[in-house]
Amino acid sequence: MIFPLLAALAFLLPTLGLSALVGLVLLARGRPQRRWWRFVLWSHLALLPVHLFATFPLALGYVGSRWIGTRPQERAYAGPRLGADGRIAVQAWKGLAAEQAGEVAPPPSDVLAAARARTRTVPSVDGVTLRAFRVEAPVEPPKAVVLLVHGLFRSAMELEPIAQLFRDEGCECWLVEPRNFGGSSRAPFTAGVRESDDIIAAARFVRSQPGRERTPLVLFGVSMGTAAVALALPAIDGVAGVVLDAPIDDVPSAARRMLGFDRDGDVRSKWRVDEPWASLVVRALGWWSDVDLASACPSDVLATLPHDVPVLVVGAGLDDRAPPATVERLFARLPMHAERCQLWIAPAARHGRVFLEQPDGYRERLRWLLAHLRR
Repeated sequence: MIFPLLAALAFLLPTLGLSALVGLVLLARGRPQRRWWRFVLWSHLALLPVHLFATFPLALGYVGSRWIGTRPQERAYAGPRLGADGRIAVQAWKGLAAEQAGEVAPPPSDVLAAARARTRTVPSVDGVTLRAFRVEAPVEPPKAVVLLVHGLFRSAMELEPIAQLFRDEGCECWLVEPRNFGGSSRAPFTAGVRESDDIIAAARFVRSQPGRERTPLVLFGVSMGTAAVALALPAIDGVAGVVLDAPIDDVPSAARRMLGFDRDGDVRSKWRVDEPWASLVVRALGWWSDVDLASACPSDVLATLPHDVPVLVVGAGLDDRAPPATVERLFARLPMHAERCQLWIAPAARHGRVFLEQPDGYRERLRWLLAHLRR
């Protein structure tokens, strides 16, 4: 309750400041102030619950709706870079910062030019324009075309390691940045609801590329990206396979878990938002973005998938954002037979980092998926 209370007190400061100015005027004119300050006290005591239960959640919901985007550490990301061996040279925050500060030399100009050449501009709905990166397969034709979607506060840079795992298996990869993230244009944030339209647009764009009309299409999402992928699936024809890493079961529940983030030793825990404020903030976010977040339930959509679509669901034992129990419940609702779906919860891994921390196990399961693609 500390964060909401501090915010509510902060919202009182403007009216307290005006009240103090009025008090100074009364003092300068020799007027009695007792009645005025009694009014100020009682009116602000009445305003405190208003700010606590209305102004604060509305303000935080507005911030979420309009200001959510890529973390500053990776806003300079300009696309995947391939090394001399033809593999993706995975980038990280530290390296980007060092390049920006001039502490390390940038890659050769031909490497940067090739990264820029991989950029594609994809038109979506609502006037949104997406940035995506096409990373060619090491073989032609590719075994599959994989459309990858990153998580909250990230960019396509997060997808580089998993994209390389897919490329090792002969796949072409498209790293997609939904609205508000990376180099894509801005629109109200909807936690996967309207972002699903971006995934539909990207899938159609990929399908329109020469020679890719009949290539098996695989969709991959991590964390919040799984919500957009899951909600988009019914509108994408001919999906050959799906990978959901740290999947979101339903959007309001996931949002409340993120707002109530509480981890020992993590300074961000001081700013957690507990109930009932978490639910109020989620409602405010939906109101500002003009969407019904309560109806955004990826697990409901996944339960209606065709029975022959192979699905790989990946969780992490140390994940407090997509906890193993929620991942298991989502997996249990899949309609496929056991031979068409697979659940892997990596015991010692963290949220959205299984492909970084256990790449060999991930590669083994991707091979299973690619061997069972829907034709």
